[in-house]
Formats: sequence, C-alpha cells, structure tokens
Amino acid sequence: MQIPKELESPFTYSWKLVIILLIIIFFIVGILLFYKYLYPKFIKIFRKARVPSLKTRYLEKLMALLKEVDENRIGVREAYFKLSNIIRGFIKKASGLNVLNMSKEEIKKNGILNLGELMEEYYPPEFSKYSKGDIKSSIERTMEVIKRWN
Repeated sequence: MQIPKELESPFTYSWKLVIILLIIIFFIVGILLFYKYLYPKFIKIFRKARVPSLKTRYLEKLMALLKEVDENRIGVREAYFKLSNIIRGFIKKASGLNVLNMSKEEIKKNGILNLGELMEEYYPPEFSKYSKGDIKSSIERTMEVIKRWN
C-alpha cells in the first residue's frame, strides 16, 4: 500500500523581511551620504552664526590680558604665551581648524588670515630668554584680526 505524500513547497523568504532589510540598507546609506556631503555644510553655517559671539568673548579675553599687562601682574613672555593661546583658540572655534597644534609654518601653508604674521611676531618674545617685545601693540593687532574675521 502506498502512503500518499504531499510535496512541500520550496523555502522562500518573506517579502516583509526583504523590504525591512532594504529599508535599513537605504537608511544607513542615507546617513553615510549625509555625513559625507551635507554635514560639513551645516557645520560651516553653524560656525558662521557663532562668530559674532565668539568675537565678543575673545575680545573680552584680550581686554583682560591688556589690563593684566597694564597693571604689571604678568610678564611679557607669559603675556605673549596667553596671547598666542587666545588667538589660536578663537581661530579653532571660528574655523574648525586645530591651529593649537600647528607650527607657524603649517599655519602659513593653510593661509589662515594674518595668523602666520602674528605668530612670527609672538615667537621671539615668547620663546627667547630675555623677552623684549611690544605686547600692547601685539594685543591691538590681534584685536584687529579678530574684529575683521568673517
């Protein structure tokens, strides 16, 4: 006697699973494309919007440094060190370039607005044994660079 056997249908994936996987893949590709092409543009727009408040904050820091110099609470060498950190911090926050770790040659290669010239002015008094420099005029020039920053 023969036992009737029903044939089983071939194994198939559910269309729901395939559609869900395709949606996940498109979502991941979309996120990657966003971060590659659109995110840098959003960051530039955001930084440009922050520049006026950054200018105000860093000009206040320069005024405080100028006051310390006027009151002889700080030496010329230390003042140039602080001045260098102030302008580098401003440019890092305003442009996104990490100029805190760049040498003056690297800064000049990147063509950053007047920073290379300022650094040439800061280096001799900042690193020489006997610091002689006109810190007040250096602070004023730094203020002008910050005021003209776009």
